[in-house]
Amino acid sequence: MNIAVSTQWSDNSGRFAYYRIENGQMKERQEAVPPDSDPRSLARQLCGLEIDLLIASEVTPELESALSDEGVYLVKTRPGRADAVLAAYLSGDLEF
Repeated sequence: MNIAVSTQWSDNSGRFAYYRIENGQMKERQEAVPPDSDPRSLARQLCGLEIDLLIASEVTPELESALSDEGVYLVKTRPGRADAVLAAYLSGDLEF
């Protein structure tokens, strides 16, 4: 499974971390910057990275729709550091 986590407070901020997860454990972490602020571009980029799930605190309706169109599942949560948000998600302690 591949998970992306917004490293800023909104989808317009331009950065996210993405992780490769195996057997409930993080195996790889990288960061990326979307090519522009267009929600469809971000959704396509996440799809190209084979992201299954995006965890973010603030998501515009346009991005939510674009993610759905690309088959990327979305979890909305409170803001936080990407690694801490991912750890909370993997342990089942993430507040939605």
